[in-house]
Amino acid sequence: LLRQYFFNSSLNPPSPAMTKACLMNSARYLNGSGANDSLWSNNQGMGEMNLGFEFDGAVRILRDQLAADKFTASGQTRVFTGTISNSAQPFRITVAWTDAPGNTAGNAFNNDLDLTVSIGGNTYRGNVFNGANSITGGGSDSQNNVESVFLPAGTTGNFVVTVTAANVNSDGVPNQSPALDQDFALVIYNAME
Repeated sequence: LLRQYFFNSSLNPPSPAMTKACLMNSARYLNGSGANDSLWSNNQGMGEMNLGFEFDGAVRILRDQLAADKFTASGQTRVFTGTISNSAQPFRITVAWTDAPGNTAGNAFNNDLDLTVSIGGNTYRGNVFNGANSITGGGSDSQNNVESVFLPAGTTGNFVVTVTAANVNSDGVPNQSPALDQDFALVIYNAME
């Protein structure tokens, strides 16, 4: 359904990273018995898939593995700026990437990208949540190939989204030079550049 939605919207078919970013960006927070905790938990993961939220027609910024965004060394950054479109809706950002094949013994992850979002004088790091929403503080996530920042309805103003290549040590984009590289997919929900 998501792939067809991209076709119906005259967009290129989504990469696997964009598919994952879209689905996780539109997840519904679970409350009730055994859930009602902070996101990225064993009880609810990132929440329940909600295609209604994905297909709601809200303005989004989508960047899907663009050549201009590809990292070729650790320490590089890509910065995206804009403004929140509708203060009555939440503001959500998700970055996902298809990592290089991992080691079968020990850590399975290779390349590490970090998401930070600055808005209203506050800075939020990817995957730092309290309940359903992101909070300031916390450290960078070095063990997931998806990072999200979710802010509630009522958030307004201009924003800066930064994706940083914290560690690029593997070939995340096979059959393209250089040998060390990583691209990503980015979804910024309820936003205009």
